[in-house]
Amino acid sequence: MNRNDTKSLDVCGAFASRHTRLHSMVKEQGRNAVLFLCNEAGPTALWYHDLAGGQSEPLTGAEYDVQRYWTVDDSYARLIFASDRAGNEREQLLILGHDGTISPLAEDANAHHYFGGQVFNGIGYYISNNLYETSHRIMRADLAAGTVSQLFAADAAYTSMIALSSSRLLLIEEYTNIDRRFGLFDIDSGVLNTLEVGQGRIRRVVPLSTGSVLFAGDLGGERIGVHKLDADQNEVRPVFSVSGRDVQDFDLHPATGRLAVTVGAECTSEVVITSLDSLESLQNIRLEPSHVHSLCFTDDLQLLTVCSSPFSPPKAQLLSLDQQTEMSSPPIVKRGNLIERVERFRSFDQREIEYVVMGRPDDRQAIIYLHGGPEDQFQRSHSPILERIVSAGLTVVAPNIRGSEGYGRTFISLDDGMRRLDALADVVALHSHMHSRLQLDENGIGIMGHSYGGFMSLMAISHFPELWQCAIDIAGMSHLGTFLRTAPVWRRKLRALEYGDADQLTDFFDKIAPLHRAQDITCPLLILHGDSDVRVPTAESSAMAQALTAQEKSFVHRWIIDEGHFLTRRQSTEFAADTIEAFIKEKMLFRANDTNALSAAQGVQ
Repeated sequence: MNRNDTKSLDVCGAFASRHTRLHSMVKEQGRNAVLFLCNEAGPTALWYHDLAGGQSEPLTGAEYDVQRYWTVDDSYARLIFASDRAGNEREQLLILGHDGTISPLAEDANAHHYFGGQVFNGIGYYISNNLYETSHRIMRADLAAGTVSQLFAADAAYTSMIALSSSRLLLIEEYTNIDRRFGLFDIDSGVLNTLEVGQGRIRRVVPLSTGSVLFAGDLGGERIGVHKLDADQNEVRPVFSVSGRDVQDFDLHPATGRLAVTVGAECTSEVVITSLDSLESLQNIRLEPSHVHSLCFTDDLQLLTVCSSPFSPPKAQLLSLDQQTEMSSPPIVKRGNLIERVERFRSFDQREIEYVVMGRPDDRQAIIYLHGGPEDQFQRSHSPILERIVSAGLTVVAPNIRGSEGYGRTFISLDDGMRRLDALADVVALHSHMHSRLQLDENGIGIMGHSYGGFMSLMAISHFPELWQCAIDIAGMSHLGTFLRTAPVWRRKLRALEYGDADQLTDFFDKIAPLHRAQDITCPLLILHGDSDVRVPTAESSAMAQALTAQEKSFVHRWIIDEGHFLTRRQSTEFAADTIEAFIKEKMLFRANDTNALSAAQGVQ
């Protein structure tokens, strides 16, 4: 596919900031337009883009901080959207009317809500989960009357739902730290049945009929593919898969049965087009090496994608499906004087670990960046914070250590429970590998991470203090035991399957906790944390700061105001990037320049 087959869309004007996020783009029903989320104004707003005229406009004010939305075909509503104004993951549901007015659908400050996706003659369904209780409720809402009633409540963690019809709801239950399963709720009888098929890592689910859906999942196996679930027959059949790779996302063109699938490769996304009627016929769409944040078909069978890469912010583009190309994700990409490449190293047990390198060939210092999860994967997508670090003159090395997604189910489980230290051993092995692979200054490596990556960064500097020149912890845990004990009851149970039971592993958690090893930390440390975070409580950072103060250690602690766990607001990433750049320049670059100058002077003498 050549450049003439791709058309970029200026969906919300020239971005004023490279910190702008653009994602969740879908085709709007009944209009030649797409909807998407964008945080150009700060908090995330819902936008509309006319494909014919090329105009864009916001449909919600930025004050709503929209997290997700559902288009509906109903006279009472144009769409439903979820708002998280407080930044505490308690999403409230609102209705956007056809006249542009916004009205509440589900508002409970103590609960998180997830909409079922369709409205039937003014009736919609949603899930309401209280943050600290175990009860997960199925709710019925009459949009015309403005009334709400509870249909069912369960202790099982039903966190999302798809309304298949006005009488059937397909629920998705989280029952392990990575696995989910389907439940079918009959509205008339009030009976909820757990389905025996389809269990495993479940990703996107798209309804086909009142009794069937397409979904991305692994059925308990190693790799994620696309499958069809027949709820009436309690059967699942495979639709599409690629050997040794995971399906990341897909979109279905309902009129033609065309299926667009993104597949992971070399920490990027590759796009494959197939058809439900002819799965043997594959068409590969070539993209620049990047991560596909969202994709959807237009009415005229063009494919609309939102992509980004480490040095290119998200952009929307229309792809022609007329030409076929070979699938290819080159491991090395040059962008001016910057290079991004994928490499691998052997860890302590000879297991192969993949990592991404971003920077200049002559950089003498580097930062290891550890992603969160831990069941997540570092993708070659745009991060304004990491981009700022590279612009300051450091190489960023981002590994997918054991426990990461994208390398099969077995790999995900390699850090469970008391094997947590094996993941730390991966980080130490990477440190050694970097010195032999990159031309770095002695003691020229720092470490940073977000969420679980922040915890692993604290683990690294408290267990192996001699290795690091500085460290940055963004919303990381300082003690797994206290983290688990303060989590919501239903989430605590799931996370214990990953980390281990807090009561049974008390001694182990105490022994490894960075909080109890503050006296061993020798490098400067920056702690950043959103002040509204409920996923990793702010107490985790406060306790670490108190322990460091008691030991008279060098550290900086900053709260990110009005922000939750994921730093979705543009001002939050701008503040974090400014703070991190200043910290690195003082604690790494400045110290390295002083050392180099001293060495040069001593050489002259």
